Amino acid sequence: EKNKSSQNLHRTSLHSWHTANGGKMVDFGGWEMPVQYENGILKEHLGTRRYGGLFDVSHMGRFRIQGRDTIAFLQHVLSNDAESLNPWQAQYTLIPNRSGGLLDDAYLFRTGDEYFLVVNASNREKDWNHLNEHAGKKFDVSLEDQTSNISMIAFQGPLTGRILTRLLEGGEMPENSRNRLSEMILSGTRIIAARTGYTGEPLGFELFIPTERVEEVWNSLYQAGSDDGIVTVGLGARDTLRLEAGMPLFGH
Repeated sequence: EKNKSSQNLHRTSLHSWHTANGGKMVDFGGWEMPVQYENGILKEHLGTRRYGGLFDVSHMGRFRIQGRDTIAFLQHVLSNDAESLNPWQAQYTLIPNRSGGLLDDAYLFRTGDEYFLVVNASNREKDWNHLNEHAGKKFDVSLEDQTSNISMIAFQGPLTGRILTRLLEGGEMPENSRNRLSEMILSGTRIIAARTGYTGEPLGFELFIPTERVEEVWNSLYQAGSDDGIVTVGLGARDTLRLEAGMPLFGH
């Protein structure tokens, strides 16, 4: 019987795809997410390493930050040097508290003069409140929670670059270096692609996609890659891949 509490969970725009394609759904950070598909965690892990894996990571928080004091604000609330970030680059960073402890770890993406901060799903509300409290009246910045408007797919593994290049309809691939970004068109949709990800794969991408178009992009990636061994991956194999690469999950 379906857990009654699942009615209160958030769902990504790919929820119906997951359930129709064998996703075993669990509560993760207040979101109903696939822990694995029918093939199981081991095959998803090895499939990512050998060919490539497709991950729904839309449950993570995405905050857009812009305005005159953006750099000063980011320098105030994040641990890494946001001023060193050139356009179309990203960096790993931390959100410290007043005593130097850790509220969350995060990733900061800069497209042009816009910055996106990606945070962990379970900390999204806490992070949002903290950032707004520190923006206050001191900084001339605009913060927007874009989590529901912009979805996010991770596409990780050795064949992913070849498949994205094949599907590219416009724009360009990110430079061949970690933490680089670009704008590209896939399935008639303008998206941001970043050479980032949490599997430990040398080649991997995270794609920022308008929510109403995410299922179409997901399907095109899956159909283009399934004959080459590309697998869909749930939270279970995401954790084993991270563990193998020495990338701990927040709070562990």
